[in-house]
Amino acid sequence: MSRDRLGVVWVGLAFITLGIVLLIAQWIGWEEIWPIFPILGGVAFLVGYAISGFKDSGLVFVGTGATLVGLFLFGFTFGYFEWGEMKTLWPIFPLIGGVAFLALFLAERGRDAGTLGVGCAAMIVGVVGLAVTLGFLGPDVYKWWPLLLVLLGIVALVGGVFQMLRRE
Repeated sequence: MSRDRLGVVWVGLAFITLGIVLLIAQWIGWEEIWPIFPILGGVAFLVGYAISGFKDSGLVFVGTGATLVGLFLFGFTFGYFEWGEMKTLWPIFPLIGGVAFLALFLAERGRDAGTLGVGCAAMIVGVVGLAVTLGFLGPDVYKWWPLLLVLLGIVALVGGVFQMLRRE
């Protein structure tokens, strides 16, 4: 299919999707349905990645992150969480970023260990943050857990040096 025809198909699908969202919004209400927009944007990025022949892996990071943020926000709009709980649930955002970096690492077929390291570090920040804000870990953990990030940095640095030496 030529690029011109493919563009028309995408415009058609976008109008259909927007029309469906607007109909659902009239039925359910905007105050509950608005997180669909980051989800739709994220899915569009992921579809773009697939259409690119799985070559533009950067689309996976944005697509995964936006989709997960939208899903998390639905938890608030549908009443699973209260907005006041955001002071406790904020570590979900670095956790989502870590998952998005992990998805990027997988889309790159494991070519960049730095991406994996950043993803792991963000997920650790999210998990530790949730454990503290939910009361599973004491607040004294904040004094010591950054050492884990330093350790991850040392491991990444050593791994990078070994990779450089192997190439020479």
